[in-house]
Amino acid sequence: MSGRQVGTRFLEGEGADEFMAAFKRAVVPADRRAAARDVLPPVVLLAEGGESGEGDGGGEDPGGRAHRAMRGLERCLRRERGGKLVPYAALGAAEAARAVRGRRPLTLAVGQRLCEDVPPRTGRLRLPDFQLMRDVVECALEQGPGAQSLTGEQMRDRCYEGRRRRGPVLRALWQLGGGDPPTVQSPAQGPGWLALALAAVARPAFQVLPRWWWARRCTRRLLWSGTTGWFADWRGSGHGRRSEEFFESAAQLVELPAPEGERQDESEAGHGPEGEEWLSTVEQLLLRALLADLKAAAGPGRVSPWRRRRATRFTVLLELGADGGSGDPAARFLSAYGTAAEELECAATVVVATGPAGVVVPGERCARLSDAATALDHATGAPEGGLEPLLAPLVPLPPGVRSGTAPRSGPVSPRDFRMGPVAEVVLEGVALVAVLGVLGAWLIPMTMGGEDESCLGGASGGPLSGRAELGATPPRQQYEAAALMIEEENKRVDEAVLRRGAEARTVVHIGAEVAKDQEGQRYNGAVPELRGIALAQRALNDEARNDSQKVWLRVRMLNGGEGYKDAERRARQVVEEAGRKGSGIIGVVAFSQSLKQTQAAVRELGRAKIPMVGTTATADAMNVSPYYRRVAPTNSREARIEADFAHRGNIMDGGSGGCSPAEAAVVVQDPADLYSKEIGNFFAEQFGGDWSKLEYSPGGRSGGASESGAPGSGGNRVTHEDSIKDVADAVCERIKAQPRTVLYWASRAREFTAFLDVFGDDTSCEGRKLTVLGGNELTTAALSGEYEARPWLRLYHTAHVLPAGHPRGSDVTQEFNAEYAAAFGAKDLWRNDGRAALAHDAMQLMAAAANEAFASTGDVERSNVQISLDNGISKEGASGYLDFGRGAKVSRDKPLVILHHTAKGSEPVLFCGSFAQNTGRVERWGPKGEFACPKDG
Repeated sequence: MSGRQVGTRFLEGEGADEFMAAFKRAVVPADRRAAARDVLPPVVLLAEGGESGEGDGGGEDPGGRAHRAMRGLERCLRRERGGKLVPYAALGAAEAARAVRGRRPLTLAVGQRLCEDVPPRTGRLRLPDFQLMRDVVECALEQGPGAQSLTGEQMRDRCYEGRRRRGPVLRALWQLGGGDPPTVQSPAQGPGWLALALAAVARPAFQVLPRWWWARRCTRRLLWSGTTGWFADWRGSGHGRRSEEFFESAAQLVELPAPEGERQDESEAGHGPEGEEWLSTVEQLLLRALLADLKAAAGPGRVSPWRRRRATRFTVLLELGADGGSGDPAARFLSAYGTAAEELECAATVVVATGPAGVVVPGERCARLSDAATALDHATGAPEGGLEPLLAPLVPLPPGVRSGTAPRSGPVSPRDFRMGPVAEVVLEGVALVAVLGVLGAWLIPMTMGGEDESCLGGASGGPLSGRAELGATPPRQQYEAAALMIEEENKRVDEAVLRRGAEARTVVHIGAEVAKDQEGQRYNGAVPELRGIALAQRALNDEARNDSQKVWLRVRMLNGGEGYKDAERRARQVVEEAGRKGSGIIGVVAFSQSLKQTQAAVRELGRAKIPMVGTTATADAMNVSPYYRRVAPTNSREARIEADFAHRGNIMDGGSGGCSPAEAAVVVQDPADLYSKEIGNFFAEQFGGDWSKLEYSPGGRSGGASESGAPGSGGNRVTHEDSIKDVADAVCERIKAQPRTVLYWASRAREFTAFLDVFGDDTSCEGRKLTVLGGNELTTAALSGEYEARPWLRLYHTAHVLPAGHPRGSDVTQEFNAEYAAAFGAKDLWRNDGRAALAHDAMQLMAAAANEAFASTGDVERSNVQISLDNGISKEGASGYLDFGRGAKVSRDKPLVILHHTAKGSEPVLFCGSFAQNTGRVERWGPKGEFACPKDG
């Protein structure tokens, strides 16, 4: 192993050296067979309090010492420059709090963390039973409490859908069988009776039969087998063939109990005694599945290159809450672990938990840490009695003893491999792969058939179903409700500072004026942006409450006026307030639009060296200060992806049932609008070939001369139009001259609505198909049904998030969508347009910088926050993975989605970028994934 870590002090008390040595021997046993033979008891380190000012931990509360011990143990399992040395999962107070809020078993997070960032060249960790049980539990959570129970067949179908997403073979078979069944809105393409005949053969052979065989294998493995049938052992149902099916039993087992009494809404599920009993049951189910998989992965074997690399134990580090008890996810996990590990005789895991001495955890108490070390060293085979946790004291140093006497401990030293398991297999079969490659290159073109002319996204036209609702509450009232959430949270911060002496700072938000009426909501993002900030502030302060190393955040709200006309004046106000001693202002989260006014505000704040994080403003021209960065993808990235989409995707409807890529483009832009002019120019540059531009500024005349070429001369040209009627006529002429012309709308959404009204009724193109590609500016209006009931319109536009419930969304995204729906409704106008998610992530980024500054320097000044931002921050976000490298102003490969509107609602036809750190990187798009996603350079 290269790059040894410097020793770290984090345990004190009698026997600390012995315990650290025993812990490392348990994780990396000298006898590799021990990981498959010797079952270890879980260890709970209970931090006791010490007298203030004495010893190494003087003045530090037991919770802080327990947190430091857990993080110290984690450092022993990591490389000096990052990356795991052994597979482990470390879950602190923040993860436990998220589990409580989401009412989810902690084992879900443990299994996910074990699979993330596995040590290099050891191969992917496969957990088939755990993934199946995770799908079963997710189905129950998605169904909700009190809903109609799932049948065994319904549970099987949903779990098989999840299995298909993880397996390329099953996914390919499903596509060979015809994919998802056709609907009335997207009928099957084919020559009538022949398509029906093929479907009658292909679907049973490639869909029904593989699904039946997969379900039968699950039943045989989990119920019938005496070797792998842990599920039958746990349920006490015996082994062997019989009529019972696994999915029927699982559907009954995980059914959520209906809330009783007055708790009739879904938010109360999981908090009553029935909910706690359900959580305990699914925790045991998931934990047994996980331990069964880990036991199989660590089994002895020298033939398989994967087995040879499983020479260490899988480690789980937990941090117990201050009160413990059955409501604490970590305590519930420990309670279920002892029984599960004993029954399964799983020796592949090491579990260590830390917490303050006051937590209530049943187990066997040890007098010293050395007693726990002895128990770890002397564990042999399966336990004869119960596998209870060992409760060991984490005693502070005696008075007068300096911290230099605390133990020093370097990292564990597992065996290092020079190549991965796949590389070994590839080297042995390279000749066969080469032959198959040559044959494939010859056979594939012969079997591909004709050119694909299916339209990307199905048939167009018709009203939207399941669209967002405008709602009856006035926009001002919705805005004030979000502002009240922030004001109440600010009071909670003040109370934490007063009572606990918590570290707190202020983030300023400069927002736009709220819409005047319900219709104006389609074009205004003030409400969702403030909601996203409110949800982020609440979550961040919850984390600060559980972790003294994190900063509490207030939010100062300032109104930038209608169209941000007062943005520069508000920026000067922030500069003045930040300059006052003790202001506590660490930065600004602001600017949902790219305008000359907001650009000037960025310059003003940058001159005062105030850190800024932008929300939904996308223009590259906003980057006029080294103190500004943003969480939304830039116009240059969006235009590059949209141009590739227009060139390659079958989006142009020829009227004969088939579609083809665009061959020409006409761009409509406003030269007086910073966003519109920039993204229009970027798209034209990236599209290349045959393009033209129409410039139109609402409320003003731009002149009628052409910059390049006379009207009608052909080639690349720019013309200026005086009215929206002139724009519609000019677009009509372009389409009649070249039917495969896509309209790229770079102007604002209000003008697009006016354009459609004129184009459909007052031009000579009545009845012609019109394909429009637009930016995120059209998102809210489109999702609310503004452009429906136009059968001649085929509309594609970008969004910054996937629709809620999409399987590509990360855990953080799903949690945010659930919290937003719980607070504002599942059919809220802005749930899927991305504004709230981006505002949430902007706050998360600013908070991450503040926490990093506080942890490294103990100070949260603006200069330290800016240094943390400049050094780079990476974390999961509600809008995708936030990956800011050193000095980066935008997140690398930020997700971008292109939506198409059909009769069944809004569907993503392209989504590219990093939706999650490890499992959510999308690098291909197209019906069959045939096109590469453009990446940031």
